Amino acid sequence: MAEAARVRGKLPAFVILLLVAATTLYPLSFVFTNAFRTKTEYLKGPYGWPAEWSLNNFVLLIENYDLFRAFGNSAMVIGTALVIVLAASTLAAYAIVKLDLPFKQVFSGTFLSVMLVPSQVLIIPVYLLLSLLRVVDTLPGVILVYAATNMPFAVFFMSTVMRSVPNELLEAARIDGAGPLRTLVSVVVPVLRTSILTLAVLIFLAMWNELIFGLILLPSEMNSLLTPRMASIGGRFVTNQPLLMAGLLLTSLPPILVLTFLSKYLVSGIAAGMGK
Repeated sequence: MAEAARVRGKLPAFVILLLVAATTLYPLSFVFTNAFRTKTEYLKGPYGWPAEWSLNNFVLLIENYDLFRAFGNSAMVIGTALVIVLAASTLAAYAIVKLDLPFKQVFSGTFLSVMLVPSQVLIIPVYLLLSLLRVVDTLPGVILVYAATNMPFAVFFMSTVMRSVPNELLEAARIDGAGPLRTLVSVVVPVLRTSILTLAVLIFLAMWNELIFGLILLPSEMNSLLTPRMASIGGRFVTNQPLLMAGLLLTSLPPILVLTFLSKYLVSGIAAGMGK
């Protein structure tokens, strides 16, 4: 009797979770199945499994969009900007939280204030600045923009988790003769490796899904990134919905793989940050 009551008590939560899972999985399954349909079959009916699985949409994307170059541009831009953000935010958080520096509260408040500014507000000033520096339509210019726009959140996140590092560890390292930089590398970073990995996943997802800066600052096809390149499918092939689905599938694949293999660290890292 008690077991039955316990099961009935969990039933509403189970139903809610089932509905959430259905609303999440259905769009993914719709995109996946239609990416392998021909345009003719899609017009007959977009639901259910394809009668014939076709790779023509992916071949057409590769032939018309130079996906390998776009993917390489995205990998270089996001990879470089991600390294800059992780290194700079870790150094900044360590200085703000653990070092006795003047005006560190001012710097902390500045990062928090900038984090509240929507990135869309910065489009015109950023474009004018990059034009002045002559780095519009260049990958280094977008790397700087991606690093700068994600830095405030990264510093805030790292400052939050940095407070969980015991001061006794830092004091022990100082007694052993380690300077601030060596203490950071050999003590703090190993302790916070899960949180740093969590931040890396969050920043990667933000950069990968970013669209506006990529479209405006990289107008040429030679330098365009993968997500903006795929976003242009709707304009050029608006009637070919299976081609659009194939582009959506390719664009969504890297984030899905990252979340699949690193979700454990993401959940634990966010929980650790919220608990401090």
